[in-house]
Amino acid sequence: MREPFPRAESLPLPGEERVVRVNGPFLADGRAPFWALFEPALAALNGLDEYPDLMRNCAMTACTPLAVLARGNGYAWLRVRVEEVTKLVEVADRFPPSTAGSLENLLPPDGAGLTTSQAASDGLRYYDWSLQSDIGCWAVCTDDEHGMAILLYGQWTFDQDDVALGHRPLSPSETALLRAAWPDLRPGRS
Repeated sequence: MREPFPRAESLPLPGEERVVRVNGPFLADGRAPFWALFEPALAALNGLDEYPDLMRNCAMTACTPLAVLARGNGYAWLRVRVEEVTKLVEVADRFPPSTAGSLENLLPPDGAGLTTSQAASDGLRYYDWSLQSDIGCWAVCTDDEHGMAILLYGQWTFDQDDVALGHRPLSPSETALLRAAWPDLRPGRS
């Protein structure tokens, strides 16, 4: 299906006006900024597992809605002003390490209809699973001489799509658990 606005390849910059697609129900607080995930066009359309080198170009952006440009079946295109950009590659320097959250949801469940994918590029690793295309989870992690840390995490269902950005180092036991759950990708391979 042809969309009315092309997907962007270049990272947004603060002060720019951009067009974003939001899924309904979209709940924003008037003209207050909301956060949105930016992925370059090829990754947004085909997945980070298909274009792992584009992980470095992902970011979270704070956007102020300016106008509704178009509406479709369950979504709308908004003109926004970009207020703030947090690049994925800057997260570990920008946010202090946190122990919040659990690794549990990133581990793929057992069951029929499970689809998994993973990819690696330049010290970043992408993990993704979905169960019968009804629910899913994905994450982008660093993997270097300091160990592993989750930087970007997403969960989705038919009705909800949540993304979190932060710096969650994994303990050695969590790293071992993650590697055991995703055995096809080992350090040094991509």
